Amino acid sequence: MKKYTLVISIVTVVLAFSGCTNIKSSRDGTDNKSTVSTKTLTTQGKSDLNKANIEEARDFKSSLNNGSVIMVSRDNSNKLEVYNISMLDKFIESFNNHKEGYVRIIKGTLVNGKILVNSLQELESDGKIVKNVGYDCYSNKDTFTPVNPNYFPKIGKSDTKNTLRYTLCPTTQTPDSEGALLISFEKNSIKNYKINR
Repeated sequence: MKKYTLVISIVTVVLAFSGCTNIKSSRDGTDNKSTVSTKTLTTQGKSDLNKANIEEARDFKSSLNNGSVIMVSRDNSNKLEVYNISMLDKFIESFNNHKEGYVRIIKGTLVNGKILVNSLQELESDGKIVKNVGYDCYSNKDTFTPVNPNYFPKIGKSDTKNTLRYTLCPTTQTPDSEGALLISFEKNSIKNYKINR
């Protein structure tokens, strides 16, 4: 009896672990089922921050040139400046056309050409689902530690008279204005910048 109980316990543990590490699902907009996917997207290589990319994310000019969406205040000013927002619009357009895409969003304070990063997120898509990876920017000053990714079937944009608001929506039926906030700012914060590629 003890051997039988031990075997059952081991099988249960193995099945539980294999089930937890292989969660796979997708988003079907017609029946409004909300699901999560842990599959690696084909754009994965772009989102793995290594030491060089960390310094690039902190360097204002490099981040501008690589197409990162940047929202910063300068030194002690509370006025925001937003750069490369067109890259987020291109990402949304690409996703809505069921194509792969990638964009990085950096928020922080600009001091002497360096960004004191307080929020770093990377979005990537296989054209079916948006993977959002946030990074811990505080625990270790020499690295950005990725947190568990979240997956969304829809990315929204709300355009009011003075404000733009981008959201990640948990279902395809969620109104754009009711998703989880990704980035929001007043339109007069947008700065034009030509990407040097």
